[in-house]
Amino acid sequence: MLQELQRQSLTPNAIAHFWSVTPNDTLPCNEFKEQTQLSYQFFEHCQNLGFWSLLYLTQALGRQSISDSLKLRIVTNNVHNVIGDENLRPEKATLLGPCKIIPKEYPNINSCIIDVVIPASNILPTQKFIDYLITELTTQQTDNIVAYRGYHRWIQTFETVRLDESTPGKTKLKQGGVYLITGGLGGIGLVLAEYLAKTIQAKLILIGRKGLPERSQWEQWLEAHDSQDPVSHKIQKMLALEELGSQVEVKSADVASYEEMQVAVAEALEKFGQINGVIHAAGIAGGGVIQLKTEDIANSVLAPKVKGTLVLEEILNLKNINLDFFVLCSSQSSILSEFGQVDYCAANAFLDVYAHYHASKSDQFTVAINWDTWQEVGMAVETALPEQLKHQREENLKKGILPQEGADVFNRILLSSLPHVVVSTQDFQTVIKQNNYFNYLEEGLTLLEEKSASASLSKQSHPRPNLRNDYVAPRNEVEVTIAKVWQQILGINKVGIHDSFFDLGGDSLIGIQLISQIHKKFEVELSIRYIFEAPTIAELALIVEAIIIRR
Repeated sequence: MLQELQRQSLTPNAIAHFWSVTPNDTLPCNEFKEQTQLSYQFFEHCQNLGFWSLLYLTQALGRQSISDSLKLRIVTNNVHNVIGDENLRPEKATLLGPCKIIPKEYPNINSCIIDVVIPASNILPTQKFIDYLITELTTQQTDNIVAYRGYHRWIQTFETVRLDESTPGKTKLKQGGVYLITGGLGGIGLVLAEYLAKTIQAKLILIGRKGLPERSQWEQWLEAHDSQDPVSHKIQKMLALEELGSQVEVKSADVASYEEMQVAVAEALEKFGQINGVIHAAGIAGGGVIQLKTEDIANSVLAPKVKGTLVLEEILNLKNINLDFFVLCSSQSSILSEFGQVDYCAANAFLDVYAHYHASKSDQFTVAINWDTWQEVGMAVETALPEQLKHQREENLKKGILPQEGADVFNRILLSSLPHVVVSTQDFQTVIKQNNYFNYLEEGLTLLEEKSASASLSKQSHPRPNLRNDYVAPRNEVEVTIAKVWQQILGINKVGIHDSFFDLGGDSLIGIQLISQIHKKFEVELSIRYIFEAPTIAELALIVEAIIIRR
């Protein structure tokens, strides 16, 4: 379709996406009309209309190299809890992933999600409601999340709250209580397990996808492996929990598998007789740009947080288990929207909206916690990175949450009645402003280019790092010019045509600088996606040459 529009010189400069709008009090199609609870079947249906349709649309725009400014307006309903009486549909919340990440990866696209409640005819004139939408669709937005409730336009903001420390009689924790933790063998899961062991000598059911050897084999395993072995480290953690007075059951199960989780919960109930609380900390870090994203990759990231939540809900309901609390470990990534994290952002956005949904439907305390980076545990620490990016990670981790701080915050949140809490070690409004794409695009890009140009001249030039590939010198004028740009911006005195941008320490911000300089040198329009699809000088030069020839 886009090819044909381009052929007719009708390339769109605005796209309105309405597929995620559903009629009041009904679901998108007849087969789901009787559904009252969430289900993974309906979730998948919503993804086809929402998350996937946006990704496929964006990939198509990228394939056509459409670099002119484009407005993308995503209209949906019943996603945000604004006035408290919405019939929330968390299945649609994954739209927030593409909405927030698309502008990061495609700087020419200005995207905004508009959440509405379809009005009854006697409340708001239909024409006036349509006029509001047309205004949103036709104006450049600096707010990427907007909600309409009646005559009022709302935008999402966050405010600082003070959460009190524990006072006698207020805690939701029970001495010797039984608590199930998914992702229980991961960093955050283990920190919270240790807190429960220390404070209430909890009975712990720790769910991990890989599990551990049988309890009877632990001593033999420890004798045969050194302390740096990952399994040995986890076994030592289990023994430490037991020394604190806890009983620990480790279960191997995929949280997204109904069958495996049904067995794990049944065995836990048989062992302990009850479950007092659940901490859902399972998750897989996302990674990879939208242009190269496949369903298998994205689904592997969505499944633990999304399907895992739905599986837990269904099993707990069937077993008639009344929890004292249900904690969902989300991430700031659903708000701050990091480059290359469309699936991870979407998965955490689902958790955020699900917490509001579940809290509105049940007396059970449910909360989504958008954790900041943790200093010593969690995905930010454990994710493998090229050597050149490790320094930046170390700098970021210095601002992270310490384990004892995280445990204290967890306790304070349990004492609250809030369904959604963001945990930040810095002023979060400042963090949002620094992260905000639109501020960056409108105010910061020129400054960034000016600073990088002057800084590059004074930057100390470093030798080429040891890479897996041999150095190959530029072979033609285009490669020579691109190599000089890379050398100047990366601060490396010699760059080969087959050296990977990422192996040399490149990231998304540096990529934007490179694209900007290449545009100035050759007067060609390039998207940031080309750095990810063609991360070497040789590959990028071929693209530049092809554009020049077509011109």
